[in-house]
Amino acid sequence: MARDKILTADEAVKNIGDGATVMVGGFMACGSPEILIDALVRKGSKNLTIICNDAGVPGRGVGKLLSNGQIRKLIASHVGLNPEVAERMNTADPERKLIAELIPQGTLAERIRCGSTGLGGFLTPTGVGTVIQGGTIADPNGGDDLITVEEKPVINVGGRDYLLEKPLHADFALIRGNITDKFGNTWYNGTTRTFNPMMAGAADYVIVGTVEVVEVGEINPNDVVTSGILVDAIVGGEKEWQI
Repeated sequence: MARDKILTADEAVKNIGDGATVMVGGFMACGSPEILIDALVRKGSKNLTIICNDAGVPGRGVGKLLSNGQIRKLIASHVGLNPEVAERMNTADPERKLIAELIPQGTLAERIRCGSTGLGGFLTPTGVGTVIQGGTIADPNGGDDLITVEEKPVINVGGRDYLLEKPLHADFALIRGNITDKFGNTWYNGTTRTFNPMMAGAADYVIVGTVEVVEVGEINPNDVVTSGILVDAIVGGEKEWQI
């Protein structure tokens, strides 16, 4: 049964259709599965919602999907290293327009973790009394229109206000491992694990792009970070991450 999980990159992403919500692991493309992203670029699915820490950099990571016009909405934290994000956010061209939901990095990670563990959300003081809390605000681009941001519940605990942040979930997760056995048990090298383990539990269908595929039992159980029971497809051939 485990052998059925091993696919080519194109086979693995074939069910990611237009309008899908996709989580992509990594931080500034470190730990992002380039072979899976390349396959999704070849597939050409449109109007995707991408949940990622960032937008990669031009020509790398999620940046490839952005340049190919496949992302309709980006839910992320740090996007400053890819200037195309700002250009697409501010363009008047509806074909190039990007909707960006920027979330404080710790809040983003915790919302994904809640999605992976079945929690209904978490309380954080981050954003209390700011635009993050919601309400009606002026157009940040200088326009005359007012923008309504969905208000988040405010809960007082011990005399302090907190925002209720709800979990994030996706149809698919593209994660990157270093060593994965044929059942899907995965080990990550160093900081390449960023966002990958929690995303593996927060999506309906999880694809691992990995550097090395080994037999079941070859990974020390103490070194398994993501359990194979969470993994639906395995694609070998990912290259070691290079700066």
